[in-house]
Parts: sequence; structure tokens; C-alpha cells
Amino acid sequence: MTLRGVILASLSGACIVAGMWRADGVLAALGVAGWCLMAVARWAGGWNLSGLEVTIGCPAKVHAGAMFPMTVELRNDRRVLDAFAVTLDLVMAGKTRVGGRAAWVATRSAADLDLRLAVPERGNLERHRVWLTSPFPLGLFLNRAGFQVMHPLLVFPKPMIPRELRAEGVLADASPLAGTSVGDAAGEPRGLRPWRGGDSPRRIAWAATMRSQARGSGLVVREADPPGFQPLRFLVIFHSFGADGSLIRPDRFERALSLASGTLRHLHGAGLPARLIADFDGWKDHPAATRAQMGACQEVLARAVRAAGTEVHDLHAAAERALEDESLIIISDMPAAAWRTVFPRRRLAGLAVDIIHYDGTRKKPR
Repeated sequence: MTLRGVILASLSGACIVAGMWRADGVLAALGVAGWCLMAVARWAGGWNLSGLEVTIGCPAKVHAGAMFPMTVELRNDRRVLDAFAVTLDLVMAGKTRVGGRAAWVATRSAADLDLRLAVPERGNLERHRVWLTSPFPLGLFLNRAGFQVMHPLLVFPKPMIPRELRAEGVLADASPLAGTSVGDAAGEPRGLRPWRGGDSPRRIAWAATMRSQARGSGLVVREADPPGFQPLRFLVIFHSFGADGSLIRPDRFERALSLASGTLRHLHGAGLPARLIADFDGWKDHPAATRAQMGACQEVLARAVRAAGTEVHDLHAAAERALEDESLIIISDMPAAAWRTVFPRRRLAGLAVDIIHYDGTRKKPR
């Protein structure tokens, strides 16, 4: 009941009491008429919201934090009585709240609401709560009707590229966007040697050349070893193992999933094939070389539920699945100090992403 309804109900009650006390039938009838008006308004308000249906139209797969369009259709399938002054409030699985207002929805027709929203967290959403409110007809009651709408919505984790990928130079020779190819890289200096056909003039060591020519010899150039190892492919391991009894934090798990998503997208953008294996998925192998495979990996991360029983032998078995030319990238929601030492040593050292560096937006890596 709104404030207007409370005032009308109070005045009607006062008229009835005053009419009975003064034996004034007109005054008492006026009060009864006020109450009857409120009863009719209550019934009409409930009928105004009955029979209305809501349909959601939006992409089935989105990224967390990314804006996407949504169309909400409010349909009136009744044969009689249009719907008036209906306010729609949509709650996307308890995460995002949007709404709109339809002033008039005729019978056997619909009103469309064009909205834009962003879901802040990843998840697999199917049921969404809808609330319809209306003060029709006289604003005496704020009638409300609630129900659930089915619409599948898969929200991928928000991609976050780990700082370690760039800080430690793992992809310095592997990225085609670096401005130089692997063959043009300088490599490690080895020493000096006589000039041979095809050597670049920029590699001439002029001081050594002048001494060589003074002895009657020719040009001298700098010789360098080939550039360092270029990873051909990567194995991304996600786990929730911790050996120091650290407190389990759900926010770190969500942030670690964002780091895994950003890592796969970064490698895919650099043209480097990768694989994802995770404890929450039973250590299944998910390739991420093509665009379709990337989408499948994103779906796995979106539906992830933290594994609670990861053991040391599981991590050893996961590391042993890496090929000889695969470089490891290890991501966890537990601090790296709690699991870094349990991984076996390999010819290609693994890149450990420490979740502690991402506890806050302003916190710098140690």
C-alpha cells in the first residue's frame, strides 16, 4: 500500500466511524465507498500484472566485465485489458541488476526494452529473477509479481595477462610482434673471427680490424652464438595445491582463472600453440591452438569449481606430461612458495605465476 492508499484508507475509516457515531448514513456510506474503491483498485492492479511474460535476448557467451547488448521483451498475451505502467527489474543470477519501464502494453502485443549491461563475475548462468511492479490503476497499491526466466548465459573469466610473461622475457624471441625475427637476434657474444662473405658490415670490429690489417691480415668481425631457445609450444598447468596450510580464498581462485584465460589468449595472439590441464577438470588435456579450441578452453574456465583434493603426485604427473619442446606455465590460487619446490626439474624451467602479486591492483610484484 502506497502513502496515497494509506491516506484514503484512513479517511474512509474515519468517515465510517464518524457516520456511525453521528448516525449520518451519507458519511458512513462515503467511507464504505472509499474502502470498496480500494478493493477494486487492488483487484485491478493484480490483474494488470497477470498473464505477462518476459523473454530475454542476448549473446549466449560473454566475457566478465565486457558490455553486451540485451533485449527484454515484455509480452501481454491476455485477450482483454491492456497492461499499464509496468516497471521491469531483471536480476542476472544475483550479479547484475537492470530494468526499464513500459507505459502501455496492449493485448496480444509486446514491448521491447533495449539494454546494455556487463556481468562482473564469470559463471554459468541459467535462471534469472524478474520482478514486475505497477501502481496501476490509482496509485493506491504498488502491485508486485516475481518469477524466473530461463536463458543460458556463459560468462568467461575476465582475461588478465600475467606480468611474469613479459618481465622474465619468456616470449622475447617467440613473439612476431617484437620487431625483429629470431634470425636477426644478436645472440650471446662468443669472440672474433675473420670476415667471410655474407657478413654484415655492422658486425665489423674496427679496432681489431685495424690491428689485423697492420699485420697484413683482413677484416675481423664479431661472432655470436645463436639466439636462446625459442619455445615452440606451451603447457599451462592450473592447480590448487598448497603445502604450507595457507588460507583458501575464493577471490584468489577467480583471479587465477582470469590469469589462465589471459595467458591462453596472449599465447594464441602470438601464434604459439598451447595446452591447458587443470585439477578442477580431472587433469584433462585441452588444446588451445585454434580459435575453436580457445573457445572450448574458455568454457572450461567459466564452469570451473575449485578442486579440494590435489596432491603432490598429481602435480608430478601433470608436469611429466609436458613434451621435450614444451615450456611450462604454472598458475595456482595458492602462493608460489607453497608449491614451487614440489615440481620436478626439467630441461625447460617452468614459469611460475605467483598469485600474491595480484592481490591488489596497486601492489607491485616482489
